[in-house]
Parts: sequence; structure tokens; C-alpha cells
Amino acid sequence: MGFAPIVTFCIRKGEENLPDFLTAVRREGLPLRRFTGRCGEIPARLYPRLARLAKERGVLLRHTGKRGGYYLFARYRRRLGILAGVTMFFSGLLFSQSFLWAIDVEPTAMVSEQQVLDVLKSHGVRIGTFLPAADLTRVAFYARTELPGLAFFALNRVGSRLEVEMADAVQPPVPQEGSGLCNIVASKPGIVRTVEDYAGEQAVRVGESVAEGQLLISGIIENRDGNMLYVHADGKVMAETLETRTFTFPLTRTEREYTGEVKTRWRADLFGRKWPLFLAIPEEEPYESSFTLSAPDLGPFRLPFGVEKEEMRFYRETQVTVTEEEALALLQETAAAYEEELAERMEVLGKEEEAALNDGVMELRVRWTVLEDIAKEQPILDGRE
Repeated sequence: MGFAPIVTFCIRKGEENLPDFLTAVRREGLPLRRFTGRCGEIPARLYPRLARLAKERGVLLRHTGKRGGYYLFARYRRRLGILAGVTMFFSGLLFSQSFLWAIDVEPTAMVSEQQVLDVLKSHGVRIGTFLPAADLTRVAFYARTELPGLAFFALNRVGSRLEVEMADAVQPPVPQEGSGLCNIVASKPGIVRTVEDYAGEQAVRVGESVAEGQLLISGIIENRDGNMLYVHADGKVMAETLETRTFTFPLTRTEREYTGEVKTRWRADLFGRKWPLFLAIPEEEPYESSFTLSAPDLGPFRLPFGVEKEEMRFYRETQVTVTEEEALALLQETAAAYEEELAERMEVLGKEEEAALNDGVMELRVRWTVLEDIAKEQPILDGRE
């Protein structure tokens, strides 16, 4: 149904004058529509001219009806509340699409969903954000740099939702060693204390200082005939080395304290799209979210609709301050735990500690003197080092 007003009519009397009447209509250029010989229709603004021509030719027309959006609007012109309500509903629906109602995150092995939500929130992107004012490209750039171990991060707007796409960085393969011909070299600098040469020719003496990568046991041996033999060198070289680690602890830090308040929000999940069943009102207090999707199954098949439940756990952030002495004691406990781990892999001979306060952060630098095996295999390629 169009909006233009249309009048329908029928010929009541004067059928014998119909040919003369139709000739006059064509001469005047009046657009009769759906004329069947007795009934038809014409735009309402042209009906008076049509009625005048019919009267002049002795044809009596009878008005049979009206149609078109104009008459429908005129019928309800006194009921402006209905029109205003419909207008406000669709205007509100369109305006609500400018706000963020849902964030869809597919976690990776390195990054969890909550980490992504926290980073986005720190840059002003959360449920209720006015999307036209949000610079999603800039936010995605900062999130990519702040989230650990990511090779790719993007924010895609789909209506009033955000889809987060990310991928972990691929770690380079670890070179495989220990097969074929090889030398034994130092894995790190140190002072040699003992050498156990199982195969190959010893290239260092006890008490000698060696650098990282220096030859310890050679896989190239000269035999009695003066010819060079290549072997898979093997041995154990115990050396005194240094293990250094710096531990830090801020004197002022932020801690979370959960209030116990929990809110639940629901979303309809239809064919992979989520439709909020709540008003997207920004929360004043910080919170963590957990999501549960309930979808019915039909035998081995999952139906493409369901309900997603979001539980929001609210918390407060408080500033906790410790003294330099307390921070140093905590760092020393951490260093002691790390030393126990070292003792499981090597012999600890001694240690030195150095503490300093830098920009409100207590630092403890510990240097352990340890005895460990620094032998490392290095392949010999094409019979040459």
C-alpha cells in the first residue's frame, strides 16, 4: 500500500454514454487505473475532474472507497500518542545500536577472556560505551602491545557488538642437537673445576676461565697417522658460574577486594549472534565477568539458539602501602624460594645481595655462585667446525 490517496468508483447510470465519456477522459489525460468497464480507480486529487466529465456526458459515478497511507494517517491523526510511541520506539531502537551491548572474546592459550576485557575497560571500551566516539583502531593497537604473547589483535564492530580477533605469536622451533658429529662447547662463561672426557679431545684445563661458546672437548682428533677423525664428542665439564636475578616489589600497589555483590545478565544467542536482554547501563563499580551458554541439543546436534548467562562479581580496588623493610623481607623470601629451585639443579656455593629503592619500587639483586655442568653440544658441519 502506497502513501498517495486513491479513490475507487463505479458507474451507476449512463452506460450507453460510456464510449463518449472514456474518449473525453483520454483527451483530458486522466490516468484511470484498473478500469473493468464499470469500476476503476483514480488519484484522489483528479476525481473531481473525472466526476465533472462524467456529468457532462450523462454518466453518473458512485464513489465506492478510499485507500492509501494518507487516509490511514488521517484516520489516526487525532491519536498522536500512537504515532509518537511508534516513532519513539523505532528511534530508540536505532539509537541503542550506537552503544556497546556485548563483547565476544575467543580466548587463546596465552590470553584469557578476562584479560582482554580488563585491557579494553582500561581504555574506555566496555558495556555501554558510545561506539561512534570510540577509536577502536587505537584501542586495538594498545591492547596488542599490553596483552602478552600476541601476534595479532583486532576489534570488529558488528552492530552493537564487538568481536575480538586475536592470535598467539608462534614460538620459533627449538633446534635439535645431540645427533651426528659434534664438539662440546661452553653454554655460559665460568671457571672450569672438573673435566670428564668421555669421547673426543679435551681442549681446556682445570682452573681455566672460559667464555660462552668456547671449545671444551673437540670432536676432531688427529690419529697416529696424522689423519683427522671426526667423532661425536661427549663429556661433563663442571664449572663455577654466576646466576643473577633481580626481584622487585612496589611499596604501593593496588589490591582487589570482592564485595560479595553478584549481578546476573542474560543474552539470547541466535545463530551465533548475541542479543542482550537488558539495558546497557554502565556500571559504576569494577567487576569481573564469567559466561555460561545453555543451548539445547537434538541428539548429537546442538540447536543454533540458546541463552547466555553472565555473572558479574564486583570488587573494590584499594591502595596498599608497605615499608622498605617489609618489602625487602618479602623479596628475600622470594629469593630464598628461587635458591631452593637452583639447589635442585646445581650446587650453590655462595651468594651476594644488593638492595635499592628506585621510583617507589624495592629491588633486590642476588648473585649466586654455583657449580654446574656447562657442556653443550655443537654440531660439526661437513667435517668442519
